[in-house]
Amino acid sequence: MLNVHTAFHTGSSRVTNCTLHISVCLAALLLHVGAVAQPDINAAVKQMGNNVTVKSVTSRYDFSKLPREIELPFSRFAYQPGEQPPGYTPAKKVKPATAAVAKLLKDWKKALPAFGAPVELIVQAYDGKEGGSIILARWDKPLPSDARKQICKLLYKADEKQAGTDTKDDLLVSNNWCCIWSFTNPTSELKQAHQKRTFSIVNEEARRWMDANPEKAKKYLQPKQ
Repeated sequence: MLNVHTAFHTGSSRVTNCTLHISVCLAALLLHVGAVAQPDINAAVKQMGNNVTVKSVTSRYDFSKLPREIELPFSRFAYQPGEQPPGYTPAKKVKPATAAVAKLLKDWKKALPAFGAPVELIVQAYDGKEGGSIILARWDKPLPSDARKQICKLLYKADEKQAGTDTKDDLLVSNNWCCIWSFTNPTSELKQAHQKRTFSIVNEEARRWMDANPEKAKKYLQPKQ
């Protein structure tokens, strides 16, 4: 799903500046045809006319509808050395953006009793610009059926993050692991870059899973228009 919101700043009757905000919903990955493609910003700008200037582009990714039965390999999702955008360096100390994530990192077992402690924990914290932490935790068994709801209650004090809102903590839950992005600035360039990377990997793995499980995949497909 692509939502393009335009805000115009004008000093006369001519449009001089335009800000684009893009929301990409992961649910689109599981629909038919090319809804999975990243938005073509240049094409959108071209349609607005020659006097339009793009001041900023913000990408937002929603992983809340990701079916847990689609197998996602934990090892693919952490940043590899040098993959992060320029201007960010690994931090010596993890600085969670919220008290909820700090509580989680201090004692997973206490914060989420039904989960227990993860068997593998990767925390990638970065300084510079609008740094933050990317937290990946894996368990040796499937997570509770309501795992996402339990983590959301901790992070947002609600069963699910309110749609359309920017929050300091974002979440992806797979069958036996989860990823939490904890950034003081919800639209941090680093966070956007890692979520874009995550989106692409999920897209690849979803297609691979659907090809290998055509019968199961049918429930996620929509007929071609």
